[in-house]
Amino acid sequence: MVTRMGHIALRVTDLEAAVAFQREVLGMVETERSGTASYMTCNQRHHELILIEDPANRGYDHIGLEVADPAALQDMKRSILAAGGELLGDVYDGEPGIDRALRVRSPGGHVFKLFCGMSLGAAPAAGDRPIKFEHASVKVRHLQPLERFLGDGLGFRFSDRMGPFASWWHCDADHHGMAIILAPRHELSHYAYAWPDFNALGRVADRLKHLRNEKVIWGPSRHGPGNNHFLYLLDGDGAMVENCSELAQFPPTGSYQPRKWKINPTTINQWGGLPPLPFLRAGFPIASVL
Repeated sequence: MVTRMGHIALRVTDLEAAVAFQREVLGMVETERSGTASYMTCNQRHHELILIEDPANRGYDHIGLEVADPAALQDMKRSILAAGGELLGDVYDGEPGIDRALRVRSPGGHVFKLFCGMSLGAAPAAGDRPIKFEHASVKVRHLQPLERFLGDGLGFRFSDRMGPFASWWHCDADHHGMAIILAPRHELSHYAYAWPDFNALGRVADRLKHLRNEKVIWGPSRHGPGNNHFLYLLDGDGAMVENCSELAQFPPTGSYQPRKWKINPTTINQWGGLPPLPFLRAGFPIASVL
């Protein structure tokens, strides 16, 4: 089953511009350029982000999820099909930075790349950058089919729920690697980076203003589910990025216990009121590729 969140892959209109935004505002580092794809990281792993130039097909390509070994990829085929998923081909190799992978589609059309064998290299030079790609949040018209797929098909465990509108799921000690939000369309709500502390979020907002003359969408504040600080902004292609710190941990790292939260503004904003309209309206389409 899934052991770690791996990466997010986005199809962008202008690769150079997208790489520049990630590097200048968020501190990501390019490790490899292969054709029209850039592989970027913030740590020793080969990539935590893939940017693919595709002007005619802007959207998110897949969410990368790491499994233990090649045997796990083979073993998961059956559970994925039984949980309502679809196999998008067979296990393959030859992709930069990983040993081998299997692409699958969930109910509702969200695409996941299960992979093993992430390459490790030297840590990037000292800089103001995230710790890792932390989680992805997706919008769906019905929560239950994707929840079943994550739990029974991929091995995620339940973290929290807010009525019929949202649920959070984890694959390791982090409170959530996947969040599911009820919405009219199947699309990406946001992808998230983990940062070392609250002050780092302020520096991200400063760079966004000084280098791009743009403002954040929402935050900083603190969520109830996950208990993390948050700061939301749009990247250069309009996908929403959450910047987080102090995400709650499940045992053995922490002591968080699953909860069912009230449907209340303070559930997702402990310091303020309702989320603003730009946050609610934000969504990045599923790219129309296999």
